[in-house]
Amino acid sequence: MNDNRSLSTVKSSKRLLIIDGIPGSGKTTAAIRIHNQLTTQGVRVKCLLELEENHPLLPPMEQYYALDTVEGADAFIRQILDRYDRFVEEQLGSPEDVVIMESVLFQDVVSVSHLQGMNITQLQNFTESLQRALMPLNPHLVYYHHADVEGQWRFICGVRGNEWGPVSFQSDEDFVQAGEVWSASQAFVRAAVDAWPIPKLIIENLVYAWAEYDAQIDGFVSETLLSANTGKP
Repeated sequence: MNDNRSLSTVKSSKRLLIIDGIPGSGKTTAAIRIHNQLTTQGVRVKCLLELEENHPLLPPMEQYYALDTVEGADAFIRQILDRYDRFVEEQLGSPEDVVIMESVLFQDVVSVSHLQGMNITQLQNFTESLQRALMPLNPHLVYYHHADVEGQWRFICGVRGNEWGPVSFQSDEDFVQAGEVWSASQAFVRAAVDAWPIPKLIIENLVYAWAEYDAQIDGFVSETLLSANTGKP
């Protein structure tokens, strides 16, 4: 990443709203709802969903498969950081005031890198580099945290079925194992989230109180994202 470039653009009035968390958290629904609300208010906003075709930040899945080697991880990290640098440059030159980025940063890059066995030191440095790369867009974060990860997998599969996308649960043991490995990756992500000094809203999703969570997000967007004086360093 070109740190000099990032420092020179840190006074941008752009705002990036990251909505993230483990699968089935409610991220996509929240992102679309906020996009529609901001558009109605006359805010120039772009919504970048996880499943968008030709996603600018997501590589093909096969490129995640060699992350348990230092060389494979290094090659992957270079490619992703290049994608993030180009994405930031494009957004800085775009007409939108706000960009909503759903799921990609923590779930689809950091968590999956953790699940695929990337060295923890490499992953820590990688995560911090991704966070620094996004700073010119004045990032704000809504993060859904689940204390009961196994329960979350059972919940979302109860809604979507046991097979969707790359997910396939064939037995009760599959849910137990998913709970264990995703709890570990979520713990890593949560530490990175807590340490990132940006405006953030952490939703402890315990009882799926969607109306309550939506109200919290609406307040955060109104009071923090839209009222932020992003012209100051």
